[in-house]
Formats: sequence, structure tokens, C-alpha cells
Amino acid sequence: MSSEGTRLMPTFTARLADGWKRTGKNISLILVPILLGVMQTDSIRQILAYDGVHIGIKFGVPASVVTIWQFVSLPGSGVTANTGLPLSAPFAMIVIPGVILLRAGLSAGYFGTIAAELLDRHEGFAMSALTYFVPFLMITALPYVVLVPLALGLFGFGSLGDGGAVLLLIPAFIAAGYLFWATPYLIVLRRTGLVAAAGGSYKLAVNGGAYLSYTIGYVAFVFFASAITTAVVVNVPAVGIPFGILVGGFVGLTLNITTMRFVADIDPESPCAGEWPAQHRSDGAAVSKEEAAP
Repeated sequence: MSSEGTRLMPTFTARLADGWKRTGKNISLILVPILLGVMQTDSIRQILAYDGVHIGIKFGVPASVVTIWQFVSLPGSGVTANTGLPLSAPFAMIVIPGVILLRAGLSAGYFGTIAAELLDRHEGFAMSALTYFVPFLMITALPYVVLVPLALGLFGFGSLGDGGAVLLLIPAFIAAGYLFWATPYLIVLRRTGLVAAAGGSYKLAVNGGAYLSYTIGYVAFVFFASAITTAVVVNVPAVGIPFGILVGGFVGLTLNITTMRFVADIDPESPCAGEWPAQHRSDGAAVSKEEAAP
């Protein structure tokens, strides 16, 4: 456990400003959210095939590499699930495993490098990708393991195209998103495995406090940003898609860096990521790691 004593907990906007500054110093990492944004081909195809005006919003937590697609409400009829790949692709059984491996390696290198920059560790992207590949492979594969059978209606709930089936599962997805979004951050901060990191995320989540406040601030940010992003990306796709993917790289990296430092601040088992100047704290927000987390 870090022994840095009492920490000053800044506001969500102060954290974003700090994250934006740090993004400028680690600009090469935006290639990861940009590449992952380009790889989500079914989302791009769905927008290009849509004929009409679409207005929408999204909700989200920072549980993975943040790309433009966390801010885009895709057009369509009914309630659907987006796995990031066309399930009907002729070579889906070959393509999907390859994409999972690539995403896992990129995510491991990305998160590991962010943590290394914050904590002054000597770990480059390649070393991080190798070190954390296995837990990130498990995280990356999990949505496919769950969503593909659901999409095919193998669990007895009907397919994901069935709105009633999805409504039954929404509370479970929301709860899991809240309880475990800190997992990838804890993997690289604590240098631990998936199970231990998930357990740490669960403890932070049920304790509420700073974790709950940050989650609410993040969800609110995504909510308002998604209204503008959706309008531009969906309704002016020729310009909106490439511009959105590029800008999404900057915004995504900023949010992941911001969240990484937040988790380091409140997690009692993570190393210290540096003190905050007094002017950045919220009113009465002098909080120790022991007070912020169980």
C-alpha cells in the first residue's frame, strides 16, 4: 500500500484538464484508439447504409480503450448488440480470433504504457503488451463469449434482436459495467492478474465514494458528448466518420489517462501517481486512499 498520506481529490473537470495535458506528452498512443476505431467495421457499415436523420445518445464507462464508438449512437430499428465484427462474415471463425488477439495486444501495450508514464516505470509499449497480454486477452474475449451466444439465442433468452430479451439483460450489463470498469487499470497499476484486479474493482465500486462520483461524472460526460458526436458522425458520414475517428483518438486517450490516474489515486494497493496541487481539489475533498477505498 502506498504511504503518501492524505491526498487532495480534484474535480472531474480538473482531472480532464490534467489528462489532456498528459495526452500531448504521449501523443503516439492515439494510434491505438484510432486503429481500434477503424477496425469496428460493422459500425461504419451500419452508418453508411443508413438513409435518414438520426439523433441519439450513449451511456458508457471507461472499461476499455475509449474510441469514437463509445460516443456514437448507431442508427437501426429495434434494440441490437454491436460486437465490433459482422457475425455473418464468411470467414468469421478465422477473423474474430485474429481480431481478439490483436485487440488484446494493443490494449495491453496501451494501458501498460499509460501506467508506466504515470508511475515513471521503464516499460515500453512492446514490453507492456507482452507482460499484460494474458489478462487483456481474457478481458477482450469475454464480450464475444457472452454476446455471440446471446446474438444467436443460445441462452434461452431469444436473440439480441429481440427487444424483450435485451431488456431483461440490461440491468445485469449496467451492474457489471459499474462494478468492474476499473479492472484493466488495476491490472497494470498493481501488476496483477484478471481475477485479483476484478476483485479490486468490485471492492472500490461497492465502497462508493470517489469511485461512484467519478463514474457519474464520466457517464454524464459521455451522455452530453454523444449527442453532438452522433449528430455529426451519423448524419454527415463522409466527413464525420474519419474526423470522428481521429478526434476520438485524442479524446479517448485523454479519458483513459484521466481514469488511470484516478484509479491510482483511490486504490490503496496501487503506487502513487503524484500529488495534486491544492488549487485543484474540490471543496472539502482532502481524502486519503484509505478513506477513498475499503
